[in-house]
This record gives sequence, structure tokens and C-alpha cells, in this order.
Amino acid sequence: MSNDDENDELRSTAMQNAQAILAAGQRAELELRETKEALEDEMRVLATLNRTCALLSSTLDLKSLVQEVTDAGTQLSGAQFGAFFHAAIQDAGGVFTLYTLSGAPREAFEKFGHPRATALFAPTFRGEGVIRIGNVLKDPRYGKSAPHHGMPAQHLPVCSYLAVPVISRTGEILGGLFFGHSAENVFTERTERVIAGLAAQAAIALDNARLFDEVKRAAEVERATRAEIERISVMKDEFLATLSHELRTPLNAVLGWSELLLSADAAHVDTRRGLETIARNARAQAQMIEDLLDMNRIVSGKVRIDVQQIELDGVINAALDSIKPSADARELQVRVTLDPNAGPVFGDPHRVQQIVWNLLSNAVKFTPKGGRIDVLLRRASSHVEITVSDSGAGIAPAFLPHVFERFRQADSSSTRRYGGLGLGLSIVKQLVELHGGSVRVESPGEGLGATFTVSLPICASQDEGPPRAVRMAPHVEHAVSLDGVRVLVVDDEQDARELLRGVLESAGATVTTASGAEEAVATIRRERPDVLVSDIGMPGRDGYHLLRVIRTLPADQGGRTPAIAVTAFARVEDRTRALLAGYQVHIAKPIAPHELIVTVASAAGRTGA
Repeated sequence: MSNDDENDELRSTAMQNAQAILAAGQRAELELRETKEALEDEMRVLATLNRTCALLSSTLDLKSLVQEVTDAGTQLSGAQFGAFFHAAIQDAGGVFTLYTLSGAPREAFEKFGHPRATALFAPTFRGEGVIRIGNVLKDPRYGKSAPHHGMPAQHLPVCSYLAVPVISRTGEILGGLFFGHSAENVFTERTERVIAGLAAQAAIALDNARLFDEVKRAAEVERATRAEIERISVMKDEFLATLSHELRTPLNAVLGWSELLLSADAAHVDTRRGLETIARNARAQAQMIEDLLDMNRIVSGKVRIDVQQIELDGVINAALDSIKPSADARELQVRVTLDPNAGPVFGDPHRVQQIVWNLLSNAVKFTPKGGRIDVLLRRASSHVEITVSDSGAGIAPAFLPHVFERFRQADSSSTRRYGGLGLGLSIVKQLVELHGGSVRVESPGEGLGATFTVSLPICASQDEGPPRAVRMAPHVEHAVSLDGVRVLVVDDEQDARELLRGVLESAGATVTTASGAEEAVATIRRERPDVLVSDIGMPGRDGYHLLRVIRTLPADQGGRTPAIAVTAFARVEDRTRALLAGYQVHIAKPIAPHELIVTVASAAGRTGA
């Protein structure tokens, strides 16, 4: 071979090698570009996934979550449009509510109705896994269901199809993500894995959002329920206040007149017996009203006690004085043993007296005529015990655990022998416990009497000053003169006005009456009374309004007239409101005539009478 031939061959080989190297470089560049594009695409996917996961974990709004998942899935899959359908099967065919769309307006799907559990859709809504189809038009499950038997007219073109179920951590099918594209084979295995991962994250976020919604709804229901309970409680309190007012108003006239007539020196024996019966029963009804109000205060936590150091013998004697007429009427023998060295206790004297009164009244009610009641006060270690025993009806062993329950009575039938509401002993227990004490009951059985024992802690120290002796006004009341005292009585009820007039005139007062606020103001300006005695609940302008108007008057026109509220509004809050309004004293109806007389005398400056 010549040198020229050898050179040509070398040039040809070199050219081929150069072309091969160039082709290899081009292939390498293409592979590098494809690798770079794939990497960039993967980074975009990861960025989208990260952003979506961050959004999913940062919001609990269900609507926002579903839209975010649909948008992210459409972008990640390369679909032309995507949709999320919530599984809400309503009938045999199944109906699914459209939640969100991405890549297409809602109007593009709404006119076709919601998808049903067809052969193509049902597996997704049953949670049977991912369905990926390169050309849905060729799938054997496509076009099998009426009425369209295929793609509805004017439906967006769909060839590539991807459906992924969204399943909660508990296995509940929340719905399905559906993606479509007009070209074939758009969705790959990689797309399937990415969207399946997105669906798993979406399920967790949707679970949390639903749980948050349930908690929020539960909280709203709780708030609404609490508000309704409070509203009903207020209505109940208002009803009880109204009930108390309406019951006390007629009782005021019955009890007041009977006690006023009983105080007269001359009275026929039968008339006096009748009046005593009226007074006794009126007092019993008044006490039932007090029991109802007390129980309501106890249940609602509104009982307030004025704690001070007291000696119990005075409190017990006051309670004994108050039940004496009832015990005498039944010819009961009441034996009292009080240890003067039992020791003082801390308590509210009026509430402790109420405890003893309730126990004594219970003993009087259940002890037959001619029976016996024993009252004992003694020291027992670090406590003082008050014991009330009777020889009455006794308590069956089965009923003993229920004695202090509200409204519980051993016999609640229509043929029962003993009346009452079944509140007295429950009130005793609640009041005793408010004082840090305890109460117990013993009875050998029916017909063998019962013993109630109240235990109260003794004062730990004597630093509170001398104990206060608390005594009720004696049963036989000393006369108090109101001679020369001018009183204006204001009440819209004629019976109440006449009763107050009668009580005050019997003590020598000069009484003028008025039926309303305007008449009362005119009378005060004209007559300058020494004392105002006014009802609170009056039509038009009540007793509070009346006193506000009076206090605006000059002193020489009655603006400083001492004022006493005599009202059937008898709750603690009613008393507080009356005193804050400017009344010097609040007296609850039904009135005790002597109490009214003494109060008017005090207001008029007759304390030494």
C-alpha cells in the first residue's frame, strides 16, 4: 500500500473517531440535559410536596385543605384537571358530593350531576387502591352505565385517567382524588406513587380538620347548653321569686289579721281557737315558702351565713319559743336539758336557730297528742351536740338512709297521714354542713320515735370577744307605744293597706295610706309623715322608684323621711337591693305585727318606749 493510501485511511479513521466522539458528546449532553430536567422536575415535585404538606399541617379549615390537595395533585400529576369527591352514599347506587375542582370551572362538571358508584368509580370509593388507565375509552369498565353509556355530551375530553382513594387512619373512606388528561398515557408509575403519598398526607390532615370541627361543634353545643341552663336557672329563680311574692301577699293578710285579733284582750273562746288555728296554719304555709326558697338558694350555691361566736342555749330557747304554740296545741311534753358550759361555736345564729326549729317542728309533727319531746345540749369532745328526740312515729330501717334527701318522704301516697314538702331535714343537713358540722338520725323502728343529733365544732379560740346571746322576742310581747307617730303606708293591695293600718293604729300611730307612688309623693310633701312604710312590687312605679323620687325632695318636704320596705319579695338579694335603694329596714311578708310596730318605733326614734 502506498503512502497516500495509508494517509487516506488514517484520515478516514480519524474522521470516524471524531464523529464518534462528537456523537458520544452529544449523547452525553442530551443525557445530562435530560438528567438535569428530571432532577429539576423532581425538585419541583419535592418542593410542591413540601409546600403542600406544610400547608396541610398548618391549617384545620376543611374547605381550604381539600382545595389545596386538589390543586397540588393536579400540578404534580400533570393532569389537565383534577377533582375531589367526598363519599356520601345515600342510596343503593351511591351519590358522591363534589368538593373541589382544579384546572376547570365548577360549571364544567355540575351540569352532569354527581358521579355514582359505577364500575369505573366504585372501586375508588370502596378504597380498593389506585386506578391508572392510559386510555379510559378502551377500558372494559368504561361506558357500561346509563344514562350516558360513556362520556356525557360536552364533557371535557378525558383519555388518561388516574383515581386515588383518600382513606383515614381508621380505615374510613373519605373520598377520592380524580385526574384526567386528553392525551394517552400521561400518568406514570411515578405519578401514581406521588399522588398516593399526597392522598395519605391529605387523609391525615382531613382527619385532623374533621376532629377539630367536631371538637369546635361540641364546644359550641356545650356553650349553647350552658347558656340555656343559665337561662332556665334565671327563669326558675324569677319564677320562685314571683311564686313567693304571690303566696306571701294573701298570707300577709291572713296571718297579720289573725295575730292582730289574737292580741285583743276580749275574744270569745271559739273565736280565739279559730284565730289560733288560722295563725298556726298560715305560719306553716309561710314556712313551706321559706323552705322552697332556702332549698333553691342551697342548690344554686347562694346561701350566705353571717359567722360569729354564739352560745347555743340562747339559739335553742328562741327556737323552743317559736314552736311552743304548736306543741301546746298537741299537749306535748317538751323536756329541755341545756349544759351552760357546752362551749361557744362559730355560726350564723339565725341559720342555727333554723336548724333547731326544723328539728323541733319535725318532732312536733310526727309525735302524737300527749307525746314527749326531749331537747339536749351537751359537750362531746371537740364538738357540741344538739339532740332532739321524740316518742313519735319513728322511721323504718329501710328509709333511714334517705331521711335527709330532698323531697323524700317515707309515705308520699295520697293517703299519707303527714303533710309537708319533704325539704326540712334536707335543709337541716345542708345548713349543718355549711357550718362544718354533721347530723345523724337514729330510730328503733316505726312507732318507736326518732333521735336527731347535730354536731357542731367548738370555737378553737376565745379571741373573737364574748359570745353573743341570741334570743327571739318572747312569746308574750311587751306593748310598744306609737302615740303621736305619723306613718304613711303605701301598698297597691287594699287588704295589705288595711292590715298595716290596723296594726299600727292598734299601737297608737296616726296612719295615712296611699295606693301608689304618685299619691305617696304628694302625701309626703303635704303631710310630712314621721315614717314611710312602703310595698316594693307595685304596678307602674315600684317602691324603688318611689324612694328615689322622695330622696330628691328637700328635707323640709319629706326628703329624709325614714323608710321601711314591707314586701313579699323576700330573697336575700331582694333585701340587699332594698337597703341599697335607701330603705332603712326590709321586712318580708307575711309580717309579724309586733315586729312591724317595734321597727316603726325605732325608725321614729322611739327606742326607749
